[in-house]
Amino acid sequence: MPIEINTTLAARYQICELLSQKAGRLTFLARDLSSQTFVIVKILRFDGDFQWDDLKLFEREAATLKNLDCPEIPKYLDYFEVDEADTRGFALVQSYIDAPSLANLIAQGRKFSEAEVLELADRLLAILTYLHEQHPPVIHRDLKPSNILLANRSGNRIGDVYLVDFGSVQTAARKEEGTCTIVGSYGYMPLEQFGGQTTMASDLYSLGMTLIYLLTGTHPAELPQVDGRVKFTAEISKKFDRWLAKMTQPHLDKRFDSAKIARVALNSEDGSYGDFDRLKPADTQIQLYRDRDKLEIAWAEYKLLNNLESLYAYSGIGFVACLFLAMILFASKVPFAVLVVFFCFSPILFLCLRTSFLFLSIRNPKILEMLLGKKNYRLVIDDRYICKLRCRGEKSKAVKLTEHARSQFEILAYNPGYTFDKCVDTNGKLIQGNNITIPPKLYLYCGGFEYSFPAQFSQAELWWLGKELSDFLNLELQVIYPTPKVPEAPSCGGGC
Repeated sequence: MPIEINTTLAARYQICELLSQKAGRLTFLARDLSSQTFVIVKILRFDGDFQWDDLKLFEREAATLKNLDCPEIPKYLDYFEVDEADTRGFALVQSYIDAPSLANLIAQGRKFSEAEVLELADRLLAILTYLHEQHPPVIHRDLKPSNILLANRSGNRIGDVYLVDFGSVQTAARKEEGTCTIVGSYGYMPLEQFGGQTTMASDLYSLGMTLIYLLTGTHPAELPQVDGRVKFTAEISKKFDRWLAKMTQPHLDKRFDSAKIARVALNSEDGSYGDFDRLKPADTQIQLYRDRDKLEIAWAEYKLLNNLESLYAYSGIGFVACLFLAMILFASKVPFAVLVVFFCFSPILFLCLRTSFLFLSIRNPKILEMLLGKKNYRLVIDDRYICKLRCRGEKSKAVKLTEHARSQFEILAYNPGYTFDKCVDTNGKLIQGNNITIPPKLYLYCGGFEYSFPAQFSQAELWWLGKELSDFLNLELQVIYPTPKVPEAPSCGGGC
């Protein structure tokens, strides 16, 4: 070994024990002669295995630790040049944490219950949240059992949790120049990390694989895969199983958006995958109620607002009322000229009344409810069926829409709608204009059953409900863009 035990570096750090040795790197346990405490000394050697990318990673680790202040992460202490007889390079000194790694505990036969793994996941997500919320975000890129330390276990508590070894760290703002440096550990690395496109969600994948290792005792690389997804067997709750499945999605866009949202989902009582309240429009009147086994969506429909032709029906009623009033005036021997003036101005009177009615109903929905009657509906989805309820006071009339259980739904699709300047209708007739609109649509499909949400729901409301349903049904929300039939381009008869 180039550096002997008891060697003192920088006239301060006395080498006590070699902890690990990799190509170009040495990690020692040393004693700080100034403070008489143990420290970790990492040395990058300029030997035959040295590469400039190693120096970039080493300097980045030092710079990152220097800017972090978290009790669950080693503290930066010193950085200096090493110039010994057989060793030249740089040394990074950081605080020593006297605790075994998860890898060592598993090798010793330690088993972890679901409750312990859940607690560990929560603690590590808190650390990742701290790292990912730095400016710029810090991505660990090598989260695995050997880089997680546990200390002071008490009873059924997991004890103190530490995340170490930031030798592969990267900041989200950094773009690698030239050839990208692929770092990480096989079995814990997501697909995008092999391509050098690491994101914060890459750490979530590594954490998910680490937790699966604790539950199964099998290295992730040895577990079977189907369509890129790891398959494992463990006696855990359905909620935790679904959460792990989302953490370890092979496709980046299907994982949690952040460690913070993943932690919210882990601790949610209803098993939801994240915070969808941020998608809920502030002015919506739709109410959503949810627990682990049932989801309810409640809304109100007003006949007048859903069918504007009814405005003319009310105008007709007004006309009949005016005609009846005119007959009374005629019987009262009112001059004929007064009757003529009355009928000439009646259309203007109808228009004013209708406009006033609309204005008041929009400003105060209670007026609309009082004059027309509000119809309340609820859509209920549980493990047995999906049904729609029409509520009148305390009474409800339920209509069972399908016998299919929620696990049998095949498609959840969202169409955001679009506006076209021209298209062809079902009869082949060309329609032109600036208001040819396909409204947004959200629907559920299973076999021959299809349910579409009311047309009165806005695009933002449908997107919010789609995300909630996708989470509850464990079904991907498919976004389908409208494709109108447009007129064929004129042919040039082969003379083009």
